[in-house]
Amino acid sequence: MPVFHTKTIEGILEPVAQQVSRLVILHEEAEDGNAMPDLERPVMAVSCAVANLVKVGRETINSSDDPILKQDMPAALYRVEGASKLLEEASGMLKVDPYSGPARKKLIEGSRGILQGT
Repeated sequence: MPVFHTKTIEGILEPVAQQVSRLVILHEEAEDGNAMPDLERPVMAVSCAVANLVKVGRETINSSDDPILKQDMPAALYRVEGASKLLEEASGMLKVDPYSGPARKKLIEGSRGILQGT
């Protein structure tokens, strides 16, 4: 893979990884029965980074001649989008109940899904 493509991919994935890492840190800080902080802004940052990733991914699919990429990437993009939605749901649930166990579970599932999908 040319260096240009590698740098482009790094530039797209790095913000996603940074934002998801921040969510994981916030979750860890709120363990031991503490309330979760308001995650609306960090989750929105993740959602924006994921939206950019998906946009670039779709553009890459459309411009590529690689049959494996065309076959595998749409499912990966779909999984990452779904994981982002889990984070948004978790954020809304935690805003109502900062101690919500199911919301924390969605937060972790969404974070894991994004990291695994990328």
